[in-house]
Amino acid sequence: MVQEEEGIEIRHRRRYGEPEVKHDVIFKIRQILNWCFIILAIAGGLLYTYGVWYRSNSRIELMGVIIVVIAVVVKMSECMLRMKK
Repeated sequence: MVQEEEGIEIRHRRRYGEPEVKHDVIFKIRQILNWCFIILAIAGGLLYTYGVWYRSNSRIELMGVIIVVIAVVVKMSECMLRMKK
């Protein structure tokens, strides 16, 4: 599928047989940071939910919030690596 925008042809890389971009070290670091973000966000969300629903201990709720904040920092660092490239 070829689209034209103001006289410029846009082609899809995979369809037209152009070589794939090689994955470098930054890409691998970004993938690791993405997985860390996912795991931390799920763990923090579960801890926070457990602390709110069962009111067993407000420390568990606070721990969940802290873990989610750490997950956001990890995601921001991954985004900075993406913007750098």
